[in-house]
This record gives sequence, structure tokens and C-alpha cells, in this order.
Amino acid sequence: MSIRKATVLGAGVMGSQIAALLVNAGMKVELLDVVIDKDDPNKLAKQGYDSIVNPKKSQLYDQTFVENITYGNFDDNLTESSDADIFIEAVKEEISIKHDIWKKVAKVAKDHAILATNTSGIPINAISKALSKDLQKRFIGLHFFNPPRYMKLVEIIPNMNSSEDVVQKAKLFAEDTLGKGVVVAKDVPAFVANRTGIHTLNDIMYRAEQDGLSINEVDALTGKVIGRPMGTYQLSDLVGNDIGQFVIKGLQQDKSESDFFKTPELLPKLVEKGALGRKAKHGFYKKEGKNILVVNPETLEYKKSEKPQLEILEQLQKSITKNLDVIFESDTKGGKFLWETLRNMFIYAAHNVPKATDEFIDIDRAMVWGFNWRKGPFELWDTMGFERVKDRIIEEGYDLPEWVKEKSDNFYDEDVLLENVTPIEELETGVVWDRDNSSKLSEVNKQLLFKFQTPKNTITPEFSTDLIEAIDKLENEEYTSMVIYSDGANFSVGANLMMIKFGLDSGAGSEFVEGIVKELHEAVNRLRYSTKPIVTAASGRALGGGAELLLASPYVVAAAETYIGLVEVGVGLIPGGGGLAELTERVMTQDTIKANKVKKMSDVVKNIASAHVNMNAYEARRNLFLRDTDTIIANADKRVEVALEKAKFLGSINYIPKSPQKFQTLGRDFKALAQGQLEAMRVGNFISDYDFKLAVHIANIMTGGDLPEGAYINQAFIQRLERETFVALTEEEKTQDRITHMLETKKPLRN
Repeated sequence: MSIRKATVLGAGVMGSQIAALLVNAGMKVELLDVVIDKDDPNKLAKQGYDSIVNPKKSQLYDQTFVENITYGNFDDNLTESSDADIFIEAVKEEISIKHDIWKKVAKVAKDHAILATNTSGIPINAISKALSKDLQKRFIGLHFFNPPRYMKLVEIIPNMNSSEDVVQKAKLFAEDTLGKGVVVAKDVPAFVANRTGIHTLNDIMYRAEQDGLSINEVDALTGKVIGRPMGTYQLSDLVGNDIGQFVIKGLQQDKSESDFFKTPELLPKLVEKGALGRKAKHGFYKKEGKNILVVNPETLEYKKSEKPQLEILEQLQKSITKNLDVIFESDTKGGKFLWETLRNMFIYAAHNVPKATDEFIDIDRAMVWGFNWRKGPFELWDTMGFERVKDRIIEEGYDLPEWVKEKSDNFYDEDVLLENVTPIEELETGVVWDRDNSSKLSEVNKQLLFKFQTPKNTITPEFSTDLIEAIDKLENEEYTSMVIYSDGANFSVGANLMMIKFGLDSGAGSEFVEGIVKELHEAVNRLRYSTKPIVTAASGRALGGGAELLLASPYVVAAAETYIGLVEVGVGLIPGGGGLAELTERVMTQDTIKANKVKKMSDVVKNIASAHVNMNAYEARRNLFLRDTDTIIANADKRVEVALEKAKFLGSINYIPKSPQKFQTLGRDFKALAQGQLEAMRVGNFISDYDFKLAVHIANIMTGGDLPEGAYINQAFIQRLERETFVALTEEEKTQDRITHMLETKKPLRN
């Protein structure tokens, strides 16, 4: 069954976001809610609809998707047979309300429609009682995490009568259509992610009070040093202290959970006072101006935060592996607290297999995808040392389930792959080279696979040289095609600034920089005009040189959540990897009138001048960073597989490579126009004086320098201007200040 039409029941914050997610996935969506005003029966649904399509803050990738969503109400729209393939309910967390809705849906749903609730706190079996046993076969929990567009995790929770076929269809739908990572959970309180996450939150709060640790100390200990995006109290404020307390109370009602959930004192006091966290503008923390205050547990008044002075914090670094070793060996107050934090989490996670889910990897998936942990509980256990952790837990008198006691080796045999895809290593049929800090070139039958292996996927001279060599091999040997990709959260954030700064500081000067740019230009030109098909697979951020690599690629497979932009002005430079040349050609070769080209070129110059980043792949396509021939997919995990299939197809037909084009320039008149627009941006404080100078350079390059309108140029001509300008700018003091500031603070300097 193909799932292409959906009805979302409930147009509140979560329901409207789920509806937007479905529309962005290309589905037809009907958004419904209850009638609260007989004179305006669609009032609530219209509010949800408006929040989705608001052009100033649209939840949609592209405004053309607006036509795929309609709205209505439960009274009028649930009276006749529906053609929806799936119903997703996200109404108030009251079982009587949910039962009423599902009784209405039961009368109109077609025979094969999937019925799903987004509940986070009510048992799926309890909700399913509103349905006949036949309909229960098609009823499941489909629990999205907030915000559903960005959070990867979806938990699928069958009821006792759910069909396995329906569960699998829902899983494929969530993965392939919506791009999510799926964990199949048991129908237990808080399912998998929330029960694991709330357990460790509750445990940390309770023990911190017993041990006399401050809120600031706990958050310093339980955040990034153990691979979590923020500390425990910070997370509670973000989620909502009332939500955390609600989940804790729900778990405490299960007698088998009582030993794991002891009530902290401060949390209920704050909830009673209305200090619910960020949504109430105060909780454990409160922001006043630029100052972050922390609550005094005794008085419930707010005071200035103090920097924690725990001894172990001086020993903890960015490396989780090293930190876990320090924690295991530590006898300091902070070290013991962290060991107990991890120990209790390990024990609880182990006891939830198979209680909450059948496979331990699904608990790791849930915490990495749903709570943004860098490693899940069992990954952390392996990293700390499976045997020594297990032995210490037993020595300290704690019980472990039999399945763990019987294990004699790690949970994972080798490097962990949480994603539900075929590991690249299993696709490879041979390795051509594997160069540390540069690249890896491997074979997948008659295809080549070229992988970034530079620090943080930056673009370096070695990478450029390797790419040229890889294309030589592709074109001169019996390979059909090649795919370029990178691991990690981001495709590439651009050039290696540290290397450029080192070269400048060492006195290598302009010749060093010019050599880097020339090599990169050769690499992108070989890529652009390759005689055999090359497809680049991207997701996450593709900035600066990373964006220029996509611009040069004959074909791109991009995850919808790919963020592409030329941001070099932030470090006092202009794009120097052929990006300006490619964008100029794309504007000037459009089959449209001159006025449209002038408008588009103005937009391109302004976007680059303001370091604009396209916040999804569809926006990137509108702004010419992607083409109609490029492929956009929902599931970033499958980008390499899809790219290989696309490259294989292109290699099996009569592939016609791109050839260098000549095109006319807009010339001096456009440059003067652009300069006027940029001046307005400067006067309006949208760009600084130095930004203005950089932007004028960009306009000058994209109009071919001092040429009249209509003169014919090509990309090679523009690349020469790129190179000359880029090299000259590296000698500017303000550019060097920007580079230094970015390296030191990770933030742009607007000098």
C-alpha cells in the first residue's frame, strides 16, 4: 500500500508540525480539529494551517507545497468515507477525547488505512479499546519527537492486536517517506527514549540533592563531557519541568519501576510555583538581560550563576573516550557522582531489554536520535570497558539481567552503525587507497566511491589533489561512474582555515594561497566537466568550499535538510572555489528576459554578501545552488545508496558530459546597480563597511570586471578574477582579523 494521503487529527503545536512534515514529504494532508465556534467551525484548524503556511515563518520547504494541505473540523470532515491512507491523531492527552475521535474515524476510514496516535503518555492498548478488534490490527502508536521536522526519532508502538504487516509498513513510511529513524517500542510507560532519558534526569536530580551538588555543578558534569548536548537542569527547563514531573509520576505508578524513581525535592516545588522552564521564562534558570541566573533551592529566589570549581572538571576534555576513563578511575566527589550517574543509567537501560524494546541497539538509537546524545547507554558502556564496568556494578551490589551477566564481550562487535542502512564497508568490493587526513577511494563493483577523510571534512590541497587523481582513474579505467560523499553531521563546512592562517603566519604569503586556489579550481573543473557521471551525496551543512563542490558536481543527491551557502564574507574572503563562476553561468544561461536575469543576479549577490545559508534543499534549488536535475530525498542516511543508484543509471546510458559555455555579462551597468543596493544594505546596518567592500568585489567578479554589458565570458575568466581577489584579500588586516576571530571563537567578526 502506498501512503500518499494523510489526515492529521489535532491542529495544535504538535499536530500542525506533523502536518507540515507530511506536506514537506510530498503528501496530500488534511488538518482537522474540534469545533469551538459554530460561526467559525474551522477556527482551530485554520490557526494550525496559518502557522504552517505563514510566508514570514513558513514550516514548508517551498511555498508551492501550500496546495497540498487543507483544513477542516471533526464534525464536518469525519462524516463521509475518507480516502486517507493514514490517520495521525495528536489531540489533547485525555483518553476520553482520544476515544471520541477514534470512534468517528472508525466510521469513515477506508479498509487499509493505518490508524496512528502520537500520544506520549497514554498506553496504546488503552486508546485502542475505542476500536473493534479488526481495526486494532491497523492501530499503532506513532510517537514523533518535538520538533518533528528536525528530531530524527519516531517510536512505533504496536497494541496487543497490531498486525506485523502494518508495523512494517509504518516503519518503511517513517524511514523512506519522512526520513526518520524508527525504534519499535513496547507499550510501557514513556516507551523507550523518554523512560530512559527521564530516568537519568530524575536519578541525577535526586542524587545531586543527596550529595549537596549545586545546579551549576551538576550541569557542568552531565552535559557535553559525557556526550549530551546540555546539562540535566538545562534539559528539564527546555522540555518543561511540569512535563518531566508528569512522566516521573507516571513511571512511579508502575511498582516494578519504584526502585528506579525516587522523588527529588526541588522539581515539584518549582512546578507548584509555576517555574516550568523556558516556556514560563523561569525554572531552574532565569534569563535577565544578558545574565543567566540560577534558582536558590532554599529560597526559590534567583541568584547569579557561579562557575563550578569541581576538581574533575579540569581533567575532562572533548574526548568522550578519555573522559570515561577519567571518570572510572576518579575518587573525587565529581568523579564518583559521574560514575554513579553512568552506572545507574547502564543498569536501567539493561533492565529495559526486552521490557521496553527487544534489542539493546534500539535504546541507543532512541537516545542518540531522540535526545541528541553522542553515544547511547550501551555504546558508552562499551567505550568505558564492558568487562570492568560489569564487574564493578556487580561488586557494588547491583543486579543485572541475565542476558548481560551471560555476556563475556562487548555489546557491539565493531564500530557502531545505528542507522538502518547497509554499511558502506559491505558495499565496497575493493579499496584503491585509504589516506589518513585526506580521502578514501574504494570500488563498488564498476563504480568508484570517493570519501572525505580530512579534518572535519574540510577542503584541503591534499583533498583537491586526490579528487583530481580519482577523476583521472575514473576517466581512464573501466569504471562507469563515481560518487563523492562524507561521513558525519555535515557534508563540508569549507576550507581548512587553520591551514590558511598557518601558511600566512609562516610567511608563505600570496604564492601559498594562490597555489591552494589554483589546485581547487583545477579539481572543481575536472569534476564539472568529467567525461563520466559523478554524483555527490550531501546532508547537513555544505558551506563555503563545501557548497562550491556541490555547485561543481554534475549531479547531486541532497537530503532535504541540507543547508547550503557561500559564507566566506564572514572570514573576510570571497568564494574562491569556482562558486561565483558557476552561479554566474546559471543566472546568465537561463532562458528568460534580461530583467529576470538582473533580478536573479541581484538576489545572488545580496545572498552571498550577507552570508545567507539556504535552510533546506528546496530553498537551495530556488536560489540556484541545486538544479532540477538534482535529487532531493527525505532520508539522509540513504543518500549514498541513492547516489550510487543514480550514478549507476547515468553510467549505463549514453552519458553526455557538460562542456564549457560562453555567456554574456551584465557588465558595468549592473555592477553600478548592485553597488547601490549594497550601499542601502550598509546604511541600514545589514552589512558592515568591510562587508560592503567584499560585496563590491563579488559583484565585480560576477560581472566580469570592467566589461561592458553583452561581452562574452566563461567560467575560466571569472575564476581568474576569483583567484586574484581571494589572494589579495588574504593580505588585508581586517580579513586576517576575521580569520583569527573565527578560529578562536567559532563566530564571525563584523569589523
